[in-house]
Amino acid sequence: AVVSTQSTGANVFQYHLSHPEAQQSNGPSIDMAQNKRLEDLFDSLDSDDSGFIDAEEIIKLTEKLGEKMTLEEVQDLIKQVDKDGDGRVNKDEFKRLMASK
Repeated sequence: AVVSTQSTGANVFQYHLSHPEAQQSNGPSIDMAQNKRLEDLFDSLDSDDSGFIDAEEIIKLTEKLGEKMTLEEVQDLIKQVDKDGDGRVNKDEFKRLMASK
């Protein structure tokens, strides 16, 4: 079976948002290969190429996975990751989150 990067990324991203204990405040260091994979994954999730993953993109991803989340639920999840408080997940926040898995 073929699993798309986007679908897999959404699952992993959603898991980390739902499990704050999987996150570390500063995040562990990552090697160059892992950094590249995380950047590629981020880019696949950033459907509008804005440099951020926002609530709308997360809602679209979860709908593709058959999940129904309200805007409020997604915003609450983003707050857990959003270190700079702008309401979006930037690439550094995403990499810290994903490297902590």
